[in-house]
Amino acid sequence: MIRSMKTLIGVVALLVPLLALAEDKAPVELTPQQVAQAITEKNVYVFDNNDSDSFKSGHVPHAKWLHPGLYTSKDLPANKGATLIF
Repeated sequence: MIRSMKTLIGVVALLVPLLALAEDKAPVELTPQQVAQAITEKNVYVFDNNDSDSFKSGHVPHAKWLHPGLYTSKDLPANKGATLIF
């Protein structure tokens, strides 16, 4: 469990600054601890736009890889009220 948390924090640190779409539609920067808490909640989705090799070597648990220039709205959740973390 401790190794998993260290891995999570290490991966998140590599992805900082992470941005989330807040209720007011303004992007906000999240800490690794905020991301760890957020991914335990419903309607929160984590996406990784790093190159595919970086994603394969480590990413936030449950993150979905999206090519930074090739994803469309179909790749995102249908729930427009969901929180998206990139």
